[in-house]
Amino acid sequence: MKSFLFTAFLVLLSAFPMLATDLYLPAFPEITVYFGTSESTTNLTLILFVATLAISTLFWGPISDKYGRKPVAMAGGICFFVGSLCCIFAGSITQLILFRVLQAIGGGSTNMIATALIKDVYKEKQQEKILSIVQGIALIGPAVAPVIGAFVMRVTSWQGIFVIQAVMAAILVFGTIRLKETLQEPLDLSVFHALGRLLVVCRNRRFTLLVINFSLIPIAIMAFINASTYIFQNFFGLSGQTYSFFFSASALAMMAGTLLYLPISKLLGRTVSVYATFIEVAVAGLLILLIGDRSPYIFIILIAFTSFCACVIRPLGIFLSLNAQEKDTGSASSLINFTSLLASTIGMASLSFFSNYLHGVGILYLLIGIVAAAMFAICFKKV
Repeated sequence: MKSFLFTAFLVLLSAFPMLATDLYLPAFPEITVYFGTSESTTNLTLILFVATLAISTLFWGPISDKYGRKPVAMAGGICFFVGSLCCIFAGSITQLILFRVLQAIGGGSTNMIATALIKDVYKEKQQEKILSIVQGIALIGPAVAPVIGAFVMRVTSWQGIFVIQAVMAAILVFGTIRLKETLQEPLDLSVFHALGRLLVVCRNRRFTLLVINFSLIPIAIMAFINASTYIFQNFFGLSGQTYSFFFSASALAMMAGTLLYLPISKLLGRTVSVYATFIEVAVAGLLILLIGDRSPYIFIILIAFTSFCACVIRPLGIFLSLNAQEKDTGSASSLINFTSLLASTIGMASLSFFSNYLHGVGILYLLIGIVAAAMFAICFKKV
């Protein structure tokens, strides 16, 4: 089970939601023009995708504790595949939004299943290492996805983006066929009572507080991702291709932070790493407000360094949360991913309150960094 192919499958599962998001970003301007709609309406294809992804994750986790990881991964992959095909033939922005929701219903199973599989297969000492490796490599896809998306937009239309997503889903389904079931003790409960295990896990105070604390940073990160197209192309006047390279710099920084988590945490210690990350996010937000609008290079340096620091503690947050809950791994994985995705949705939606997206990102970084550091100091002090 602990083979190269299994690790590659975990990477695909972990990367799937972000790939479905980042590959799609360069198509926003063309989709807006194609359907003759507003930027805010086009944004709904992303916001509702992430919101549905979060909600569906809550369903898939407990179901995987009852029926197993393999059938849930298979059902989710097929659903995403069908949704991708429907998106290709969408005749209106309303249809595209609905088909993106169908994609998200299936996609909600992938990230959760990856987290559950790691807990199922690896012992506690190995979990932290494999989480760092899988999460880090998984971010390579989002790093190059905007570049691929921008290239696709140059040689074909926005529908080509969904052709690629359909192929990705087909590969996922094929990989699931070869997957051996890892759930050792299925829940002997009805579906209704299996879903009720979510409440049992939520009553674990340490688990819940850890999940909330480490899910604050995605609010800021996703706010930037959602606004990145408009900041770089509209505010700074960059082309779609140039924007993709700037965005990839941030994604590569995220990947590097995740892969370097283990050596950095050993050097600084877990507690110092957490505090340093939260404080850096706040400082970066202040600098974005003060000098971020002077140049796209200044802005991306601040964003990339923050992305790096935020992802240094990403595997730690998942590891600590998973091991705060002894049983109900599927439900715990669901809640971890649901909270992170919910935070991402809040981050995207919060930008609607700002007329200047760049300043909005700066304000969110500043406030969230302060709140996350204060919450960690009050609830945990050290880990």
